[in-house]
Amino acid sequence: MSRVKILDEETISHIAAGEVVERAASVVKELVENAVDADARSIRIGISADKTGITRISVTDDGVGMDFDDALLAFRQHATSKISRPEDLDGITTLGFRGEALASIAAISKVTFTTKERGSSSPEATRIVIHGGTLISHAAVGAPEGTSMIVEGLFYNTPARRKFQKTTPTELSHVYDMVERIALSNRNISFVLLYNGKERFQTFGTGSYPDVIAAVFGSSFSKELTPVSGKFGPVQIDGWITRPGSEMKTTQTRFYLSINGRQVTSRQLQWAIREGYGTLLPKGMYPAAFLDITLDPRDVDVNVHPTKREVRLSREREVMRFIQDAIYQSLHEERVFSPAASSAPDHKPSVCSRLTSFSLPSSSPAREIVTTLPADIVGEPMPAYAGKREARSAPLKQTEKQLRRTDTGDMPETNVSVPEVLGQIGDTYILAKNEVGDLIVVDQHAAHERIMYDQLVARSSSAEAGQELIVPLPITLSKKEIAALPDLLDVLAAAGYVLEPFGKDVWMVRSVPVISATLGDPEVIHAILAAALDGVGSTDEVLDRVLKTAACRAVVKGNTLLTVEQMQRLLRQLMATKSPYTCPHGRPTTIVLSKSRLAGMFLRT
Repeated sequence: MSRVKILDEETISHIAAGEVVERAASVVKELVENAVDADARSIRIGISADKTGITRISVTDDGVGMDFDDALLAFRQHATSKISRPEDLDGITTLGFRGEALASIAAISKVTFTTKERGSSSPEATRIVIHGGTLISHAAVGAPEGTSMIVEGLFYNTPARRKFQKTTPTELSHVYDMVERIALSNRNISFVLLYNGKERFQTFGTGSYPDVIAAVFGSSFSKELTPVSGKFGPVQIDGWITRPGSEMKTTQTRFYLSINGRQVTSRQLQWAIREGYGTLLPKGMYPAAFLDITLDPRDVDVNVHPTKREVRLSREREVMRFIQDAIYQSLHEERVFSPAASSAPDHKPSVCSRLTSFSLPSSSPAREIVTTLPADIVGEPMPAYAGKREARSAPLKQTEKQLRRTDTGDMPETNVSVPEVLGQIGDTYILAKNEVGDLIVVDQHAAHERIMYDQLVARSSSAEAGQELIVPLPITLSKKEIAALPDLLDVLAAAGYVLEPFGKDVWMVRSVPVISATLGDPEVIHAILAAALDGVGSTDEVLDRVLKTAACRAVVKGNTLLTVEQMQRLLRQLMATKSPYTCPHGRPTTIVLSKSRLAGMFLRT
């Protein structure tokens, strides 16, 4: 007897359903995408659940609907209105196209389907009831134009799949995520999501990205974003991303990418987003990104995965590069420090600028903090503290040299005013105030590191990169360093270091970066070599690691006392850099505590 058998239709339908419907969120995705394809302007999703799981799913839309004949055909395997021939797969513009969803859902649940064709002269709608793939009834009923589908008893006839469903909160979280993603990609459609009859979120179909983001994640989150847009040949990129210095996450859960209106996942495109941030992104952290990518449909293959979440791009490398460029340009066009008030006295910031920038005050002379508290409250300075402060003032001359080395006078012109310095906390953080009363906290080491790094990059690979030492500095290297050094000499020279062999384990340092003589310290050179040897990479990547390490070693550290004039100079230098938001390693340089945020912290709302 033959061991090969042809499966019956019921088994085939259950297998097909297992590929399309993984969980309740899969049902919601397929039904909502059908509503989008049906030109709906309003979609209402209802979810009911108890402790055992999700018991009922309903999706109602005001789309084009169907007549009686189409409604019956829609539940047949591979019945679709989206494509009709193989050539149509080369340029798909709809979310659905395979004709599997309704048949798969009906095979493993109890479905009530009601639909009425838009503009139909008949007053009747069609209602079809299907249980486990078997037609129970069909009838003419009264209903508005559009489509309503109710799914109950999901996996009731496939207990193997039902027992692998997660807890109700987990399944709900997947449903919410799915609806949020589709809503973000279809901002001209109004979405309402209800759970057990209570509204969870609603969008209004305004077409505005910030409106939908605010509806889904809250208005305070939307204010932390900055717009991204760019057109690169046939590729159009639009969206919003996290502003540098805003809250970041340690996971990639806030990447929302759509290609031609379809939400997709792509590690390559996620990598491109992070690369676009460069050093503005703290190590191990991920931004939020809401990006719409528009391509020629013929350059996108969506027929590679049952859920259609993964796609292939024929020009993937180009798209990745375009995303990097668009994000880089957006982040570097935005100013953390707004122009001085005098340059535009009557200017009222747009909604966009209010979302993505903050202002610093007009120029004012630096001043010491003057207390207005009564003398009997303030009292006399504590002798122990005064003595400690005097002892710490000894290194001020060295600090002055470090700050003056980066105050070269050839920094780019800027119309940004210098904030009003208030003082220093813990000899590490600079406090300043802007014209609207916001409190600005600056990490002096991170800020100076950004300044030094930018200047080292500007001088690298030029004749001005290094300065020759009057007396060459001998340095003893390890075997590992000596073995790798010949391949690093050109990179080190580009950074300003010239080394020559002098003995068995000794090399002579003849030149160090012109910007700081302290970079000739043997300990610093060992750190530079360690950075160069830290992993593989192109010449530019190795040079970048070298410059980052050099910048970190040559600048003012934390726990260093600064005068008000030094703090003022440091802020002026920081504002003249192209990327004042973070240090080269991605740590924030500046935190702003707005008046409204301070008021909230003190419950003064």
